[in-house]
Amino acid sequence: MRLGELAARVGGRVRGDPDRVIEGVATLDAAGPSQLAFLTNARYRRSAERSRAGAILVGPGTELPGRDLLEAPQPYLALALALEQFHPEARPPSGVSPDARLGDGVRLGQGVSIAAFAVLGARVLLGDGVVVGAGTVLGDDVEVGSQTVLAPRVVLYPGTRVGARCRIHAGAVLGADGFGFATTAEGHHKIPQVGRVVVEDDVEIGANTTIDRGALDDTVIGRGTKLDDLVMVAHGVRLGPHGLMAAQSGIAGSTRVGARATFAGQAGAAGHLTLGDGVVVAAKSAVFADLGEKAFVAGIPADDHRRWKREQAALKRLPELLQRVRALEARLTEGEES
Repeated sequence: MRLGELAARVGGRVRGDPDRVIEGVATLDAAGPSQLAFLTNARYRRSAERSRAGAILVGPGTELPGRDLLEAPQPYLALALALEQFHPEARPPSGVSPDARLGDGVRLGQGVSIAAFAVLGARVLLGDGVVVGAGTVLGDDVEVGSQTVLAPRVVLYPGTRVGARCRIHAGAVLGADGFGFATTAEGHHKIPQVGRVVVEDDVEIGANTTIDRGALDDTVIGRGTKLDDLVMVAHGVRLGPHGLMAAQSGIAGSTRVGARATFAGQAGAAGHLTLGDGVVVAAKSAVFADLGEKAFVAGIPADDHRRWKREQAALKRLPELLQRVRALEARLTEGEES
């Protein structure tokens, strides 16, 4: 499509030739004269200047003399919308594969697609346009909202609820038993896990992520939350809306997390904590205490990130400080002996 048309579709404006034909999106290094590239980080400015791209997507105020630019107030969002224009999602045709197995009392909305070897238990309810991938297993009384996509080999244990427009990637398991045992001298006695997993609307759950059912209360994933691959959410956790959890992060049982919280890669939180709205936990950090709103923490145990950075800077000087202390001790010892 023409650059001007693309700009209108992604909420941007053209600085240059609006009639330039754009056939796709590529990186700065790989793009050719008929492709749109993107510059969202100043460190790649030299690459942008050298790029063969026909046009470059930029944020407000970015200058690249002699280049056709598509300027957008939110360039990452514009990039996502541009990619959607050139790579529309292909949804499978509606219908139920003859190799799928449906239990008693299953109810299917309009336009549902169920692939081969999927298994639906009794009384499963699927909304309009739901996609169930090959080998996916939905236990008894599972409910899935309209337009949700379940990739191959997803497992939803009995009673799990998933909202509308969600996307659950391959290998994810929702509703397995929480890690709950009563420990005695004789061993570990399993505590029945009788809660559910409830996933609200517009949630994305990455491949091989696991979310355990609650012991008594439900485990709840708030609307709009995005979980990366290999994330672990334990029993009874409640995640507020629009949270982000990067790969290999995890939250222990019964912790409450507010809205728009962010867990970077391999970050974690202990159980029975309360984390306020807007909390950010840096990569490889571990939270062991409650956090207020908009707290930004790092380290193990997690502390205010600015204090943690000062501590890390001081730690690098520790060998030098030890040498100076030893030298001072030696001088004091010599003085006492004399």
